[in-house]
Amino acid sequence: MWTVFVPMRSPKFNLSVKSTSGWDAAVLLTEDYFRGNQKADLLLDALPDGFTGHQRAICQSLFLGALRFGHRTETALQQLLRKRAKPTMRAIFLVTGYELLDSAPERHPKVIHHAVERSKARINRFEQGFLNAVLRKLPGELLNISSDADPAAYYSHPEWLVRHWSGIFPHKIPALLEWNQQTPETYLKVYAENPALPATIRPTEWAQFYKLESGISWQEAVHPFLNQGKAYIKDPSTRLAPNLLAAQPGESILDLCAAPGGKAFDLAHAMRRRGQVVAVDLPGKRIDRLRENLLSLQSQNLSCSIIEANLLALGPEDFMRQNLPTTYDAVMLDAPCSNTGVIQRRTDVKWRLQPEDIKQCAKLQIELLQAAAGFVRAGGRMVYSTCSIEPAENQQVVDAFLKSENGRDFILDGSAISLPWETKHDGAGAFLLKRRTTA
Repeated sequence: MWTVFVPMRSPKFNLSVKSTSGWDAAVLLTEDYFRGNQKADLLLDALPDGFTGHQRAICQSLFLGALRFGHRTETALQQLLRKRAKPTMRAIFLVTGYELLDSAPERHPKVIHHAVERSKARINRFEQGFLNAVLRKLPGELLNISSDADPAAYYSHPEWLVRHWSGIFPHKIPALLEWNQQTPETYLKVYAENPALPATIRPTEWAQFYKLESGISWQEAVHPFLNQGKAYIKDPSTRLAPNLLAAQPGESILDLCAAPGGKAFDLAHAMRRRGQVVAVDLPGKRIDRLRENLLSLQSQNLSCSIIEANLLALGPEDFMRQNLPTTYDAVMLDAPCSNTGVIQRRTDVKWRLQPEDIKQCAKLQIELLQAAAGFVRAGGRMVYSTCSIEPAENQQVVDAFLKSENGRDFILDGSAISLPWETKHDGAGAFLLKRRTTA
């Protein structure tokens, strides 16, 4: 999803003191999240370099937990507050609410005492008394919310989104909501054949994908593979689109909306690193990561190039300036979307997504697909993909494209849909479109 964000104040200054705990940092990030409309992963990336280890792990767990269970906490608070709390108090309530939901009842007094004590540096004496009174009643209100009576609140989703999904997946709502509330697994895709992996990296049912167990040493077990270009951190759902495109050695491949380069990585390896990959994305910080990934792939037999441009304004002249082809054997379009297939992994989507966004995403996706079609050679192919579970962003976009002037020369030749509660990995949609050799 494309969203405009206002600048945030960096937490680096606020966390520059050694006395800052993981709990303090989680409250600060939660407050910054709701003040600045900033994405959760960018806030975590803005933590100072020295904020590491156990301290950082606690901060991340509490911050993401506060967002993951925040709608349920705020529903419970409606019974205890006359109006919405100020940003700092709201952040304290959400972090503590998650701690209460994540701990046994006998630990609740300690959780509340800790929250009140740590908050003394951020709120005044009157607010401390108010905080203490509300937190002591909060566990009971949280337990009063049931999955049957109020599934949106119980599973901590906005009501409009649950109503929306009820019309699409009427018998799967509990499974979908429960999936979204789980903590996501971390997977490593390994490109080396017969890799010598430690026991903390376990094979899965999906070829080349390995699950990283908790407590793994990233420095010793994971980084060596990443640094040598032999592996990539990615979810098994990311295999769907590249598998459909089926890039072959010697082909020319155009990767649109390419940053940070994960799919280009897959395509290059499918080509056995022989051929040409041209990656296109908007100018910005993500281009640096894309350039780094492509640089690790470039070889005597594989040419990799980057064009910094808006796909909707992309023309043949942009390619000719770099002596690149203007049409390609295969085109990958991994389009910006609502992200409804990856809410388990990006839990703040539940806070950012608005009812009109899905329709707006679909409108943009059709425009992007029509623009991408012009770069597919006669007899070539294109894959359109999203990380959405919305039919409006998947099949309906493809149907609209095929009926359009730009899509009349294409046929739908295959598709793959991941509904996460069924596949047990992120949700996604991928569609293979082939261009006829003659009009």
